[in-house]
Amino acid sequence: MPYALTITHLYPDYLNLYGDTGNLIVLRRRCQWMGIDCTVKPLTMEEVAQSGQTDFYFMGGGQDMDQVAIVNDFHQLKHEAIQADTEAGVVFLGVCGGYQLMGNTFLMGNGEETQGLGIINVSTRAPSTDVKQRCIGNLVVEINSAVYAEMQTIYATPRKIPRTLVGFENHSGQTYLGNGVEPLAKTIAGFGNNATAEYEGARYKNVFGSYMHGSLLPKNPHFADYLIGLALRRKYADVNLTLPTLTDTEEFAAHEFVVQRYR
Repeated sequence: MPYALTITHLYPDYLNLYGDTGNLIVLRRRCQWMGIDCTVKPLTMEEVAQSGQTDFYFMGGGQDMDQVAIVNDFHQLKHEAIQADTEAGVVFLGVCGGYQLMGNTFLMGNGEETQGLGIINVSTRAPSTDVKQRCIGNLVVEINSAVYAEMQTIYATPRKIPRTLVGFENHSGQTYLGNGVEPLAKTIAGFGNNATAEYEGARYKNVFGSYMHGSLLPKNPHFADYLIGLALRRKYADVNLTLPTLTDTEEFAAHEFVVQRYR
C-alpha cells in the first residue's frame, strides 16, 4: 500500500533562522526515496489550525522578538487544535527557538515572563544576573535508551544505526524539563538543554524538542526516519509498520566524523 504524509510547517515566515528549513527538505527527500507521498503545508499568522488535518508539525528557530510575536496568534487560532493533535500522538518537532517556544514560559533577561505555546511541559530562562552561560558549539549526544530501542524497529531490514545525534547549538536560553517529559539524549560533548543539566532535548508522547540546528535531520538521517515512521504508524494505526532501508553511506560517514572528533 502506498503511504502518504502531510507535514505542517508552523510560521515559516517568522521562525526561519539557522537553516532549519533544511529539516523539511530532508523529510521530503527521504519520503520520496522511500516511495512515500509527502506534502508540506505552511501555517502562519491569522490562519486557523484544524485538528486531524496533519501528521507532523515542524517549527524552527527565530529571534526572541519573532517568537513573542506569534504567541497570541497561536493561542487564539491554533492552540486548541494542535494540542488535541499532539495529545493524540501526532508528531511535533521543535528546533532551537521553536523548542523554547513549545514550552510553558520563557523568562526574559529583564525579568519579564512570556507565555509559551504550552505543547510540552518545559520552561526556559534567558541570561540574567542568575543565568549567564551562553551555550554555543558542536553538540554530540547519546540517544535515550527507550527512543533508541524504538528507533531500531522502524526499518523493515535490521540495520546498524548510530546511538548518537550530532548538531550545532547556539542559545542563551536555558531550558528545564517538567514532570512527564523525558530528555531526548545525554550530552557527550557540548551543553544541550542548559549549562549544567548534561542532557539535550525533550520528548513527550510524539512531541520532540532539540537545540540542534543548522540543521538537525541532514546530520542524523536515522532520527529523520524515526520521525517519519512514528508519523506513519500513528496515521495508519499500525505499530508494526516499517520503512525501507536507504544506503546513507555519506550521511553516516559525516555523522561519525563529528562523533570521533569530539569523543
